[in-house]
Amino acid sequence: MEYLITPDQPTQWKINPVDFIENLEKSWHDTTIKTLTNPDDYYSIEWVIKIPEKGTRLDGALHRDGQGISLDGYLEDCATFAIWFQSLVPENQELMFYDQGYNYCLKLQPNTAISDIIQPFLSQSISV
Repeated sequence: MEYLITPDQPTQWKINPVDFIENLEKSWHDTTIKTLTNPDDYYSIEWVIKIPEKGTRLDGALHRDGQGISLDGYLEDCATFAIWFQSLVPENQELMFYDQGYNYCLKLQPNTAISDIIQPFLSQSISV
């Protein structure tokens, strides 16, 4: 399932790709990162994080506009990544976490927990 993290409102804020890659490599040890140089690509950076303790992987991409991240993986892994990413962003920059179909969205807060992200999506899938 694909999930996204983007600003809540239009903003001038952008993710610094050099700092982002540095933080990604420092925090996620088994990561393969690929920089995309074709200006027609929707993404500027793609990565794969292997999570050996779970036997899973999380695919991600930084949007070329520097304002969004796409994640493809298990919800719990995406939620963990979203909380980590929120910690890199200035507190005054509000971010939303949502699924590709925009069935549910959640404003990320400094105190957001993994369960806060997972629960609404699980509740939604049960009620469908």
